[in-house]
Amino acid sequence: MCKVVENRALRRWMLGTTMALSVLLSITAFAAEGPVSQELAPQELAPQKLAPQKLYEQAKEFLRQGQAAQAFALLAAQEGELSGEDEFDYLFGVAALDSQQAGEAIFSLQRLVSRKANFSGARLELARAYFDVGDDELASVEFARVLTENPPANVVDAVTSYQEAIKIRTSAYKTTTQLYFESGGGYDGNALSATDEQIFLGFQLSENNLAKPSAFAKAALGGFINRPLTEASTLLFTGRLDHRSTPSTHFIDSSNLDLGVAWNWNEEENSFSLAANNLFSMLDREYSRRDAGLMATYLRQVSKTFQMSTFARGAVSRFNGAALSVRDVNQTMLGVSAVKTFAASQVSLSLTKSADTTVDSASPFSTDGFAVSLGSSWFRPNGVQYIFGANFSRTDYDDEYFGFTRQDDTYGVTASGVWPDFPAKNWVMTAQVNYGFKHSTVSLFEFDRLETGVSFRKTFD
Repeated sequence: MCKVVENRALRRWMLGTTMALSVLLSITAFAAEGPVSQELAPQELAPQKLAPQKLYEQAKEFLRQGQAAQAFALLAAQEGELSGEDEFDYLFGVAALDSQQAGEAIFSLQRLVSRKANFSGARLELARAYFDVGDDELASVEFARVLTENPPANVVDAVTSYQEAIKIRTSAYKTTTQLYFESGGGYDGNALSATDEQIFLGFQLSENNLAKPSAFAKAALGGFINRPLTEASTLLFTGRLDHRSTPSTHFIDSSNLDLGVAWNWNEEENSFSLAANNLFSMLDREYSRRDAGLMATYLRQVSKTFQMSTFARGAVSRFNGAALSVRDVNQTMLGVSAVKTFAASQVSLSLTKSADTTVDSASPFSTDGFAVSLGSSWFRPNGVQYIFGANFSRTDYDDEYFGFTRQDDTYGVTASGVWPDFPAKNWVMTAQVNYGFKHSTVSLFEFDRLETGVSFRKTFD
């Protein structure tokens, strides 16, 4: 936006438009003359009366040297007697605008445009002044009129940039909504995340407790409503309903409804959010559990290419039915992450610490753990992305399992590609491959798993 304001080519065009008034104003006279001086003496800024043409020449020289404040002071000294003259109003408006006094510029330029409706340079400056004071409606009207007057290409580009800036600025204060539909499928080499050992401690395990591959299909419907509260904060409502079907292991078919609300604040390099969500889950078409959580996140944009964030989350997980209530836990999680951006890629590193405390003190499901993840995204032309990641987590259980102290280490790698506007506009295709394995001191919980899939998402704004 600053680049637009400082466009020297744009300034030359605006001054050039004054040639339409040459008979009355003789504006072009200064172009044939050399510079008045590289520096004007301080006494020339005093409120002494100068002949109009001498005054205008000195003001133009100040503007050409980028000294708008000096030009404004020089012209303001004779505003009382020269206000209403075309050349004075134009130069006074330009000087006021470029010295961050857009309000003064508006009064002067409005007078001029009302008298000289075809003075495109003055109209463009008036549009800029409206933009600077935040009157986007009037600025849009004046910018649109400038475009009807067949300006040169550089002016068209400048006006278009302003119009885009207005569009972005006004949308920041409007409630926005978006809906999406997603569907996909693939192959899961171990849909149950179960061991392939058929005997544990001398007991034969049932088929429902053994690794089994399955194809899968999934679908989701979701969306959000984003409501600005102030210039720096918004209120975000989200919702998602999804279902995953695994024909070979239908008893783990899952459905979820996730509802959330978040307050987001952003000012310069700092961002903060406070989010709450409720997740309702079904397993094999029966209600199975509810999770509710509250998370606070702080992000700091350390530089243009480096950001750090930290978060804290508290949650509860409650299972349906007396038989499963032994797994009810209260959860806490803390985390920190860093993201480094390069010309066409991005690398991220995150660390988290978690703890689950069971509601039932006799339950063996209390845990402590930590996780580390490393990710890399590669940005290609047309919005295509290739994403790679690796992660490790360790979970220690407070109580013994079958007489063993249980510790689980989980390793995972993932690779995916994202193709926007494929197969059609407002569609996104994602292809993904995941591999993970778990090592446990209790062999019953060891497994490996390979999953591949493709999904398509359609957005509706």
